[in-house]
Amino acid sequence: MQLYLDSFGAYLFVRNGMFAVRVKSGGEQLFAVRQVGAILLTAGTGMSSDAVLLAAAENIPLLLIDANTHKPLAQLGSGRSVSLASIRRNQAIFSKSRDGYAWAAGVLSVKVERQMALLQTVAGWGKAPPQYAERLPTTLKTMAAQARALKNWSPPPGNFVAAIAAERLRGQEGTASRVYFQQLACYLDGRLDFTGRQGRPAYDPFNALLNYLYGMMYTAVHLAALKSGLDPFMAALHADQFGAKPTLVYDMVEPFRPWADEVALLLAADPLMSTESYFLPDPDGRGLWLSGHGKGAVLEAMLGYLKTPTPFDGRNVRRSIQVDLEAQKLAVFLKDYGET
Repeated sequence: MQLYLDSFGAYLFVRNGMFAVRVKSGGEQLFAVRQVGAILLTAGTGMSSDAVLLAAAENIPLLLIDANTHKPLAQLGSGRSVSLASIRRNQAIFSKSRDGYAWAAGVLSVKVERQMALLQTVAGWGKAPPQYAERLPTTLKTMAAQARALKNWSPPPGNFVAAIAAERLRGQEGTASRVYFQQLACYLDGRLDFTGRQGRPAYDPFNALLNYLYGMMYTAVHLAALKSGLDPFMAALHADQFGAKPTLVYDMVEPFRPWADEVALLLAADPLMSTESYFLPDPDGRGLWLSGHGKGAVLEAMLGYLKTPTPFDGRNVRRSIQVDLEAQKLAVFLKDYGET
């Protein structure tokens, strides 16, 4: 389980060898160390040095996350993951190699294929307007072409220039994403305002949903990377674009974005969703954020979705476990990468 402290004044400490959480009102709850897989804290909460040391001793990742976006802002780890040195040494080589960019292309191809599958699933929900079905074949044809190009991607002959390779991959993925979000906007017509994909801040409700759900996936992938001994800050595709940000997380999260998209669509289709109760305008006039009620509903929906098993490598596995297994696959590969 994850210990998630997000109420102002909540405090994490150690009592009798267990994690203890005390809230501002005075209530207290104990958690056995073996129950805790990760610790997440937001601004306005705190923890004792004993809790920090216990988390480090037990190799429990600890992340400070943004309360509005759920994205990681800082991390703490023990640095004692198995084979950490060899994994991260080889990760540095891999991240700027032809192999690294081929891996990134494969990751993006999976994302586009999952986006296509979601669009076809949505068509079967029976709630899409007529124009959704009319434009779907053209959308899928465009996306399929980009998925094939990404899956069959290979670096151009001659000297390998990482920046050129990254630009080409982003262009192919961007073409697919553009028509994908246009198709989602077509589905949402009249349900929830969505004017096309935006970054932060969001200026319509559906983008606000996506931003928070993507933040949850960033956190899940960041934790999976830490647990596997990977360096979240060293990757191929997003390295030059984002500099000191957790670029491996940005690479690894791509195939899981359609999961967040599906949860957002399900929430948008819920007749109980109220724009007034789910969203709040930013006090500084910079877009929309989820309200406390909205965050609770989105968290519940996404956590339930991640607990659901789906086919993975020939068996049914919870989606949350799939994220960890993908990180472990990459770590195992990198442990021996480049050795002859």
